[in-house]
Amino acid sequence: MTSPLLPPERSAIIGEPGRVERGTSSDGLVVSGVGKTFRSRDGATSALADVSFTVPRGRFFTIIGPSGSGKSTLLRIVAGLLEADQGDVVIFGESGRNASANKQVGFVPQSPALLPWRTVLENVRLPLQVNRKASERRDAPSRSPEEILSTMGLGDVLDKRPAQLSGGMQQRVAIARAFAFDPAILLMDEPFSSLDELTRELLRHQLLDLWESDHKTVLFVTHSVTEAVVLSDMIVVMSAQPGRVQALVPVSLPRPRGELVELTDEFHAIERQVRLELRSAWGERSDGGGS
Repeated sequence: MTSPLLPPERSAIIGEPGRVERGTSSDGLVVSGVGKTFRSRDGATSALADVSFTVPRGRFFTIIGPSGSGKSTLLRIVAGLLEADQGDVVIFGESGRNASANKQVGFVPQSPALLPWRTVLENVRLPLQVNRKASERRDAPSRSPEEILSTMGLGDVLDKRPAQLSGGMQQRVAIARAFAFDPAILLMDEPFSSLDELTRELLRHQLLDLWESDHKTVLFVTHSVTEAVVLSDMIVVMSAQPGRVQALVPVSLPRPRGELVELTDEFHAIERQVRLELRSAWGERSDGGGS
């Protein structure tokens, strides 16, 4: 879809629906023809249909789409928590299930899921302690849990317990925990969805600061267009149910990105394009393309 609100050179770079970015199964995440249908006594619901894209190593991709477009379902399939009915997921040469079993996949859910009896530092160290064999097979992480917590602005609460922290601080601990284990790929399912806008803005820039230090491969789900543009190298826009790739929108904003990036004309042009793609996806649903 070409937007009248964008100059020709910007409109021309919008990806074709379903197009797979360049890359191979050994150097990134490859999602190929993934479909998923949920069946119950009341009938069948098609959640995903023929979803394909590739996240090259070290890139930050965001998935955005209408409610019910299968974003979280797709993330769970990539994580090996759900089985796809059709298609394949390959993570650095391994199936999604094998990559997860080999502790190559980190997952940050919507809620922090911290252990209330452990301190902040103990919560972040937990994956390293539980998965000792996986840790021993890999090189030591480049940063200690203490360093990661400091980057997330939590260096002065290492000995506090979750109940003593705000919701935003708890979510920062959950993100630090995922980075501390140093997985090959990090999956993030709307980790800021329960936070107020000011806290979300702070956390997304802290996440960017953390990501800039090692450029981990990330697949991030959000409902926020602003968040998607601030964080991403590429935005995967999903259609209404059943979820398909509506468009791939590249984000060419220079890195590192400071808070003022949201005031630039280029930022607003990309943001407008994503909103137009989402409006088109929602329009399909309104015309009978899904329920």
